Amino acid sequence: MTTDVTTRPTTTAGASGRAAVRPRASGRRARDLLVVVPTLAILLVIVFPVLWMVFTSLRPSTALAAKVPIGEYLHGLGFGAYQRLFADSDFGRYLANSLLVSVASTACTVVLACLAAYGLSRYRFRLRGSILMVVLATQLLPFVVLITPMYIALGELGLLDSYVGLTLVYVAMTLPLAIYLTLSYFNTIPLALDEAARIDGCSTVGVIFRVIVPVALPGISTVVITTFIATWEEYFFSSVLMTSNDHKTVQVGLSSFFGEYASDWGMIMAAATVATVPTIVLFSFAQKRLVAGMAAGSVKE
Repeated sequence: MTTDVTTRPTTTAGASGRAAVRPRASGRRARDLLVVVPTLAILLVIVFPVLWMVFTSLRPSTALAAKVPIGEYLHGLGFGAYQRLFADSDFGRYLANSLLVSVASTACTVVLACLAAYGLSRYRFRLRGSILMVVLATQLLPFVVLITPMYIALGELGLLDSYVGLTLVYVAMTLPLAIYLTLSYFNTIPLALDEAARIDGCSTVGVIFRVIVPVALPGISTVVITTFIATWEEYFFSSVLMTSNDHKTVQVGLSSFFGEYASDWGMIMAAATVATVPTIVLFSFAQKRLVAGMAAGSVKE
């Protein structure tokens, strides 16, 4: 009898507890749906143009202009547009030109940004604030204002229609933002690391590239990605400064695929798909470091 009396309230309490938990769980699921459904809708809007671009590049060219029933959309998919792209055009050359200029510009920008950011982070001098203001002010000028003096300067130096000239322009274009990003990461690194490295015999350059840069690698990855994407996708300077067909970058080469009366949309979509691959691959490899770098850059000591 004693056992029955003591167990019944416990069972009732457990049932009421589970009943109380169910509304809370259903409430959490409802709140999750309020977040997940709009997120999936936004993601679909963002991803759909990319998926349609890839799908169009795989469809036969005869099916692009014709009305096809929905059930036959997947018939005849293949890589014919990609074969025409590399066999009938100079797209491979454009791709190599863009890779060369973007990699060289990114490497130069990162090295110069590390040197400049270290000086601005570790040393206090009279014109430090003015230099930071000038670096920031260069980002406020529209590119259309800069193109004429850059064209004249490169012409005087004999660097028009050359990889070196376009690389110098890209470094000048991306360096200010790279300095600010790198400076924010260097400011979070304690000075004790510099002092310990100097006691061990490191020079200033050794301190930067053997001690500070490895510690700030997530932030450096952010600079690498932003710089590479900015130079890879740049069109305006490249279309003006690179005049010969052999030196065109991929973005300028893509524009030449559009004809006045007709265009091979399958080949254009194939070229656009191939042109997006380097940025996707780079972002995929550096995604974790990019997120860590963004979080580290937001913390101030």
